[in-house]
Amino acid sequence: MIYYILPAYNEELNIISLLNKFNNHFENENYNYKPQVIIIDDGSNDKTKAILNKLNEEKQIFNKKFKFELISIFHERNMGLGEAIKSGMMYCFENGSNGDIIVTMDCDNSHTVEQSREMIEVIKSGKDIVIASRYRKNSDTHGLSNLRKLLSYFGCIIFKIVFPIKNVKDYTCGYRAFRLEKIRKAFDENKNFFSEKGFTASVDIILKLYKFNKSLFFYEVPMILRYDLKQGESKIAIFKTIFETLFLLFKRRFF
Repeated sequence: MIYYILPAYNEELNIISLLNKFNNHFENENYNYKPQVIIIDDGSNDKTKAILNKLNEEKQIFNKKFKFELISIFHERNMGLGEAIKSGMMYCFENGSNGDIIVTMDCDNSHTVEQSREMIEVIKSGKDIVIASRYRKNSDTHGLSNLRKLLSYFGCIIFKIVFPIKNVKDYTCGYRAFRLEKIRKAFDENKNFFSEKGFTASVDIILKLYKFNKSLFFYEVPMILRYDLKQGESKIAIFKTIFETLFLLFKRRFF
């Protein structure tokens, strides 16, 4: 089984087009089962919850029409990216098997579902964690400001110096594939594994996996980041996130 975890906060402008893209993608795949797309609505105050509820009401029709099974998880209030990822992961841990694959990605159309095909194949070849990286040859970014690109690049350098993980350059991108058994084992050993609540959660997962088992095989594939396809405002407070990420890096490095 393949599980896709998609945290969503105020994504009413993106969610239907994203699900249609998922369906178009899976029509070209030869799975003998329906992959599960798990959307975690993190206390949205727009129409995201209403859209998901409508789809759930029509679930029998929806799942007959589409090539995947939609699972919706709702947070009563906005709890942050980290809590949304945790909710999705806990669902996978409770329902999945060791041979399954988890893919995490954004819900705003900036991550293209087609790229997951390559990431899944890399996991099947024996790797444990695959990251869609902005810093590999043939990667590209569309629609992101030069300032954001520059800040991300300097962040990449700092991470690589302080936490030099083999084969990893992009520590913050949330588009990843995991061998389920590996991340579940890390959680079983440390029930505080998903401790970060906000955007630092993506970094923390990589750092904790590395510290838990340095023999894990990380791998990166070049990413095409499509911010130009994203509709709606960004949820990231840039400088606050930078400060929190640097503090987390210091904490994980020395404590």
